[in-house]
Amino acid sequence: MDSPWKAVSDSSRRKILLLLKERDMTPTEISKHFQFSLPAVSIHLRILKNSDLILEQKV
Repeated sequence: MDSPWKAVSDSSRRKILLLLKERDMTPTEISKHFQFSLPAVSIHLRILKNSDLILEQKV
């Protein structure tokens, strides 16, 4: 498990957490709120998941 403090030190990851607090979203939906690529969103999500701040659900 990675450190939750390190995970939330990045402002983009904090914004992702706020978005996910409102509702479940796919990586593609999340990427529409940012100026970076889908692979970058995936990296941020992996960091949040490894820090136990989010759960992954496959549909």
